[in-house]
Amino acid sequence: MKFEQQACYQVSAQDNVATALGDIPAGSVSVTGDIGPQGKNIEALQEIPYGHKIALRDIKPGEFIIKYGVKIAVATQDIPKGAWVHLHNVRSEYDMTSAKMDTKTMILSDMEYAVYDYEETEEARHEG
Repeated sequence: MKFEQQACYQVSAQDNVATALGDIPAGSVSVTGDIGPQGKNIEALQEIPYGHKIALRDIKPGEFIIKYGVKIAVATQDIPKGAWVHLHNVRSEYDMTSAKMDTKTMILSDMEYAVYDYEETEEARHEG
């Protein structure tokens, strides 16, 4: 989903992130929302996927990510203003699963995975 004017939505004035209202390429982004006077812009440092978060200011490691006016996560590394905010640079305060997830493979580090070697037999082909 793309908008002619790239925009993100800030729910609360206390929020340090906003949500992308469409796929946002790097460049100028209009910040809209329930934050009073509109017309604020920030520079997206990279592509921000539709529905994902963009940092509205610099966020330090250990600092809370605020959305809806509430703490939703904690930064795990420096997040510069305009950067994509997602599992690669935050961990959830509510869903501890995301803290144990490899952000590239989405595999949980504390879970055992079974690998099945299924060999279809002639008998199994005719049972269905």
